[in-house]
Amino acid sequence: MRRLPIGLITLAVVALGICPTYGQELVIAEGGRSPYYIVIPEKASEPVRHAADELAKFIREMTGANLSIRTDTFQPAADHEILLGNTRRLQELGIQIDWQKLGKEGYTIKTVGQRLIIAGGEPRGTLYGVYGLLEDHWGCRWFTPDCSRIPHHDRLTIGPLDETIVPKLEYREPFTYDCFDGDWCARNRVNSSSGRLGPQHGGKIRFGNGFFVHTFNRLVPPEKYFDEHPEYFALVKGKRLKERTQLCCTNEDVIRIVTEEILKAMERDPEAFVFSVSQNDWYNYCECEKCQALARAEGSQIAPVLQMVNRVAEAVEKRFPDKAIETLAYQWTRKPPKTMRPRPNVIIRLCSIECCFAHPLATCDLPANKAFVEDLRGWAKICNRLWVWDYVTDFRHYLLPFPNQRVRNDNIKLFVENNVKGIFEQDTYNTPNSELAALGGYMTAKFLWNPDYDENLAMNEFLEGYYGAAAPFIRQYIDALHDRVEKENIHCSIWIPPTHPHLTDELLVEANQLWQKAEEAVHDDPTLLKRVKIGRLSVDYAILERARLAPQKEPLASLAKQRFRPFVELIPVAGITRLNEWNPLNLEDYRTKLADALGLESR
Repeated sequence: MRRLPIGLITLAVVALGICPTYGQELVIAEGGRSPYYIVIPEKASEPVRHAADELAKFIREMTGANLSIRTDTFQPAADHEILLGNTRRLQELGIQIDWQKLGKEGYTIKTVGQRLIIAGGEPRGTLYGVYGLLEDHWGCRWFTPDCSRIPHHDRLTIGPLDETIVPKLEYREPFTYDCFDGDWCARNRVNSSSGRLGPQHGGKIRFGNGFFVHTFNRLVPPEKYFDEHPEYFALVKGKRLKERTQLCCTNEDVIRIVTEEILKAMERDPEAFVFSVSQNDWYNYCECEKCQALARAEGSQIAPVLQMVNRVAEAVEKRFPDKAIETLAYQWTRKPPKTMRPRPNVIIRLCSIECCFAHPLATCDLPANKAFVEDLRGWAKICNRLWVWDYVTDFRHYLLPFPNQRVRNDNIKLFVENNVKGIFEQDTYNTPNSELAALGGYMTAKFLWNPDYDENLAMNEFLEGYYGAAAPFIRQYIDALHDRVEKENIHCSIWIPPTHPHLTDELLVEANQLWQKAEEAVHDDPTLLKRVKIGRLSVDYAILERARLAPQKEPLASLAKQRFRPFVELIPVAGITRLNEWNPLNLEDYRTKLADALGLESR
């Protein structure tokens, strides 16, 4: 994609978004005053009441005007009203809304005379409609929980409008520590299961408590059953396993126990929507004759698992028709079966863990990517409810520069084109401020809501809003990192080390210079300077870790000595508690060992 200069694309699109179309326009506020009232149903749901509060709040921030909130029982009706939700005014005006089409999250925004109508499905549609108006038409953006762009408008207008938007994805989760704030999630229209979304936000896609993923051991605990019933567990190389085991999914008692446990879990947790019946996070699938006969017939090891899952789902459907059972198509279960089909209330969550993420999944020439795309297309043909578990960080080195910002939109588009209804983007979830985490989370949220959202717009508007005058230098750094893997066709898994060829000493020297210029550009703004310094930790980490392995090799040897102290001193300021997925960071130990390797004093 051709990269537009930072600033140009943002200004162009925002200007387009707030410019009224030809015809009569509604003047919502002018000169700090507004003739409009916000009208909600007398018995409005909590999300609709919150939508009214949010709309009034941001109109006030944009214009200085205070809009009162009324219920639809207030008489007489005013000439200038913003109607939220399913108000009586809609019937009075003869306005028909296709509520079924809107589902739980879709919305209609339209103008009728001097009235502005935002009507959405329950529970989140009207709230999302308010954010759609604020973002798509008035230029608001919420980059992080503590950084937004709320434009000032002396004259706030909306032209003739009649739009209906229904999200393409039912489940949208940027699984990123920096993106769990409930208001941020709602304003960016993600219904993240991990987001701190409350009743005022219309809730979220909820997994049953303890039934998010890898649930075989929870459902049939080996410590409870193995000694008396080893036949419940995986037969591997002629031996039933108690440790690191899977279930024997064709065993009737196992199917019965799993079904009973899922039904009990649903009774305990009636608000949850989806419950996972899925393999443990290792191999060791059952090699008993019954399981393997089914796997051979279907050409996939998922066959025994899916047979059990379908049986459980059939029982669930009778008692809890509004709930779903999820299972993984992951590693040894990824390949779709030949003839078996998931029941309508079964969600298949396909996982891309083996792939390269430096290039789009669909066009990368790595065999692992080609195989994944083949499996994706196979599942798309047979699955009514296909979700994807995708990966967007380096799990061994959370801070390492990872060139995947340009592929996020391409991959989400690929998923949507192949019948995917939900996407879980696993990023750095257990510590803040990993490598460009806030940027990645924002871009991912934009694409999950609207897969056609412009990649350059998403990146540039975030960089401008979050880093201010430092943005052009950071964009140059991001482009240099991505240009290298594209030009050299360098593949990057989610486990790459600092010595991986996507980085070179020369690239890191250039990156260091660009981040130094970024710091200098905002040296007089403490807030922006802190953000830039935290962003720079990623390049510092790569320099230090490469120099650790070759402490005499220039130019990184000298550069590492310069960057050691700023790096280790900023780690606690940034709140970073892990450098990889598995181990909490012992900063004193890390500092001492790194200093010893570099020939420096640790203090």
